[in-house]
Amino acid sequence: MMARSTSSIARTPRLPWLDAVRGLAILMIVLFHVAIPIYGTPWFVHPRNDWPDLSQRLSQLYPLPQENLLAFVLANLFRYIGWLGDHAVGVFLVISGFGLTWALVSCSREARIDRRAFYMRRFLRLFPLYWAGHLFFLVFNHLTRWQPFSPLDPRFALSLLGLRFLPEVFYFISPAWWFIGLIMQLYAVFPFLWMALQRLGLLRFWVGAALLTAISRGIGFFLLPVDWEMWSRGLFFPSRLAEFALGMGLAWWAAGQVERIEGLLRPLRLRIGLLGMYGLGLALSFTLPGAVIAPMLITPGATGFLTLLVRDLLPQLRGLYQGLSLLGRHSYGVMVFHQPILWAFMVGLWPFALPLALRLILIGMVTVLVFIGSAALERGVHWILRQRPLDQIFPEPGPYALPPARVS
Repeated sequence: MMARSTSSIARTPRLPWLDAVRGLAILMIVLFHVAIPIYGTPWFVHPRNDWPDLSQRLSQLYPLPQENLLAFVLANLFRYIGWLGDHAVGVFLVISGFGLTWALVSCSREARIDRRAFYMRRFLRLFPLYWAGHLFFLVFNHLTRWQPFSPLDPRFALSLLGLRFLPEVFYFISPAWWFIGLIMQLYAVFPFLWMALQRLGLLRFWVGAALLTAISRGIGFFLLPVDWEMWSRGLFFPSRLAEFALGMGLAWWAAGQVERIEGLLRPLRLRIGLLGMYGLGLALSFTLPGAVIAPMLITPGATGFLTLLVRDLLPQLRGLYQGLSLLGRHSYGVMVFHQPILWAFMVGLWPFALPLALRLILIGMVTVLVFIGSAALERGVHWILRQRPLDQIFPEPGPYALPPARVS
């Protein structure tokens, strides 16, 4: 018969730089959302149904003229870095898959999942703050008259339920919430992905995830009457599965050994390979056939170099490193609250004839305030959940990693 092991579950080894990677990734995403209202959406981030011809898409990369050299460098550097910030979304997918799997392999590669505990932990992590975001923007949008919406709008109820994969809800309230809809789907299938990883092993799991991703993206781009951009971003989770599976596989390979992860990016040839993958993926993203596999090349490169930057260089800048770590711990709150606030502010700011440098300084100051406010709201929601009677309705679940079942 099957007997449940009574051995204690090992404490998950901590990677102290992982929060700083999250912080740098959310900072890049915010920069992307700041760059869009100023310079427009770049053609190479995701394919779109209104794509012009290739020469026009490439011409978007030409530097913008400015009134002086300093403004020229500042504006174009900000534009290029901001446009590349969208690639940090893939970094979050890798980190999410890695973190969930790291807790399991630290127990054992044969560990089982307590699904009830797992889904309750994900629910408490995502939904209370997500619902608070709906209420916040219901008031904020009406007060600022920034795209106000009605609570009677059917999309509002669908969004509250987490059904962000519906095209009419995908960009509703806050366009950045498409990522929350994607991560909800990936969390829902994670226990089954874990079982697939256990049965298939690392190589076959990665190959299967890559094939499923490429096939689903190809079907969406060439066979289905869907919005290419939505499909590419993650309207349906298989289109981004390979990036999530990459993080799962890395945690599986390391098997809870911190030194394996710490030494992974040391070889120079691997760093050169990641740079080549990123450049090739970026070039392929300018064409529709290339966009089928581009994220599977861009994301490993972006993840590797953000990790190298945070792990090996930024610790020497102690204040910046600590700030990014704090931002990373509240990255979900920033994801929920930042975009409509920043866009409403920028729309109100841009009619005034202010120098570019002053505008960027003002945007930077508001962004810092948004970061602080998002962290405060996230902490506030978590505090409310710990008060009676909510702490009785939603008790904190235990670990979801169970030791392997043993045959007695």
